[in-house]
Amino acid sequence: MPAERRFSLRPGLVWAHRILGLATALFLFVAGITGSVLAFHHELDEWLNPAAYRATAVGAPLSPDALAKHIEAGDPQRVVWYMSLVNEPGHAADAAAIGRTDPATGEPVALKADVFQVDPVSGQILAERLWGACCFAPLKLIPFLYEFHHNLSLPGVYGILFMGVVAVLWLVDGFIGLALTFPRGRPFFAKWRSAFAIKGGSTFRLNIDLHRAAGLWLFLLLIVVAISSVTMNLRQQVVEPVVGLFSEVTPTPFSGAMLAPLRDRTLSFDMVLEAGLKEARARGWDEPAGEIFYSPHYGVFGVAFGDHDDPMDTRWLYFDGQTGAFTSAFIPGVGTAGDVFIQLQFPIHSGRILGLPGRILVAVMGLVVAMLSVTGVMVWWMKRTGRKARAAKAAARTKVVAAE
Repeated sequence: MPAERRFSLRPGLVWAHRILGLATALFLFVAGITGSVLAFHHELDEWLNPAAYRATAVGAPLSPDALAKHIEAGDPQRVVWYMSLVNEPGHAADAAAIGRTDPATGEPVALKADVFQVDPVSGQILAERLWGACCFAPLKLIPFLYEFHHNLSLPGVYGILFMGVVAVLWLVDGFIGLALTFPRGRPFFAKWRSAFAIKGGSTFRLNIDLHRAAGLWLFLLLIVVAISSVTMNLRQQVVEPVVGLFSEVTPTPFSGAMLAPLRDRTLSFDMVLEAGLKEARARGWDEPAGEIFYSPHYGVFGVAFGDHDDPMDTRWLYFDGQTGAFTSAFIPGVGTAGDVFIQLQFPIHSGRILGLPGRILVAVMGLVVAMLSVTGVMVWWMKRTGRKARAAKAAARTKVVAAE
């Protein structure tokens, strides 16, 4: 493409970068700061609330059904749907509950608490909280930040979709920002090199250098984080259809619409756990089960095996919610190219794909995203202020000339 024609696009790209940047800056700043904290959410929550994670009873852990009964005894409206299966003495079990279905509305009743840390031997509830409740009390802080990062704590799916759109705009804006760093004329790389440097000087120069150089040096990482952000919020709406253009995407038990009304659990957790262990042993998996859940929204049981802290090692077996029959398995790294691409997005987004170094990198990238948002707004504001000052001076000169 001729140089004259290529750079004729520049004013439009500048305008698009300005509009998209200003539209998303506040939300990306919030997502960046909260994401940086959440890279270590479990450690921070345990540090803030040590008593919630310290189980002292000695003996064999309760069965899933027995543990669920202890939790449900605290509120007749609670129905436990998820439990971690603790196999290490002294560690609390995590559990989650949903309200019983209200016959009048077909919706779950509201609960005062829906997530719990429980002594797996005695069944004593060590801590209970409403996930995502505002705001900064020690028990509330991490769940609140988690929800605020994901959906701005907005009700229903609105916040999830909104932040998903923000992520899409961020992804598009990233490529526009890259194009705007391309130099006019040749030699291309010799001239482009200066865009990677932070030359400093004035406040304006420092802000624009930080904004441009950080975006260039970390461009690939930022794009990877942006893509994973889109996947976290718009997997079914955007990512699966787009990936499906290039590779088949295998349906999961959670593909498609949720059940309406919700399907209450009719089988015992203990029975499903036994079926899960039997299927696991048939596959040569010798480790104990680590998690179990029942989804009333899809009528599906799941039993997990592997390292809970490593998403690429956590394997799930799924069972029919009405019959208990084995239906499918989720094994990271197995499936079509499209399946594996989607499987990688949460480990990438959380940094857990690289262990502790990956989580540190994600925490740093969150701060970088926040910095890019601030410097972008600062550059726009200083340019706007400069334009207004020049326009005012020009108007004053015009008045002087007219008076003469």
